[in-house]
Amino acid sequence: MAKILECAKVDPSSGCQHIVRGETENELLQKVAEHAKEHGIREVTPELIERVKANIRDA
Repeated sequence: MAKILECAKVDPSSGCQHIVRGETENELLQKVAEHAKEHGIREVTPELIERVKANIRDA
């Protein structure tokens, strides 16, 4: 089942309204890492991955 993640759910202070979509969790996580670069995030930490995974939902 397809997955989605709202950027603002991971970091509400960002004000970012971007929604990342992927067919699988792995695909979604790859796209999230690419989107993180737009926020200046170069290193995806375990804490960030944990926050991301906690906010993934089925599309």
